[in-house]
Amino acid sequence: MKNMEILGVIFSGLLIVVCIFFVVQTDLFNHQSALTVNRPPMINPTTVQITPIKTITTVITPIPIPSAQSTQNPTSYSDRVTGVPLKTIKDSELWFSMQVPESWEPTTERTSNPEGYEGLVYITDLNKNDEFYIITYAISRDQDQSFRNYYRDTWTPLPNESTVTINGKIFDRFESKSDDFVKVAYVVRKGSANERGFASVIIYSLTSPRGYQQKDFESFILTFHYLKAKEVKLSPGEEIKK
Repeated sequence: MKNMEILGVIFSGLLIVVCIFFVVQTDLFNHQSALTVNRPPMINPTTVQITPIKTITTVITPIPIPSAQSTQNPTSYSDRVTGVPLKTIKDSELWFSMQVPESWEPTTERTSNPEGYEGLVYITDLNKNDEFYIITYAISRDQDQSFRNYYRDTWTPLPNESTVTINGKIFDRFESKSDDFVKVAYVVRKGSANERGFASVIIYSLTSPRGYQQKDFESFILTFHYLKAKEVKLSPGEEIKK
């Protein structure tokens, strides 16, 4: 009988040992599994592509903005920069005016619409001898954002971005610059379109050496002004040829 009890105790002890061993092993296995799951995946450095981050800097304006008085009659301001007499030009159909050198003969023509775009689009060549022009379009959808995306995605070097206010209208300014070349675009915000529903993009490019400097073109842009309905007929200026 005692032998049977001893065997029973031994068997029970062995059973307890087996159970303890099984519990320990299970806990150890779960712990190892947790470590395996939480481990970050291995990264092959040869396959990683690093995309440069575009830095957007917002400033009030890249150069001084003339006062309201000099904007209405800005010849004295711009003459100090260019050293040439200026004239006021205006487009009574598109409702804007601007000051440019007297020798310039700007022209505006309607262009064919880009694919998928509905509305009127016009190109105003400010100077035939320079890459300096204005795109005017009927504001709709997110066309202004399409311009911003285009300059961000296609201009090389990557353009610097800033926000400027010209005569009460907000523009996003893009500048791509290398040693001998500079491209600049001013894209008006959708909320700053004129009363007739037109928005503008002012664009220029310069290569060195040229007769005009970048500060000259910037001074002309500072005179850009959207006309209000009551100003269209009364505002002075030479009508842009169509």
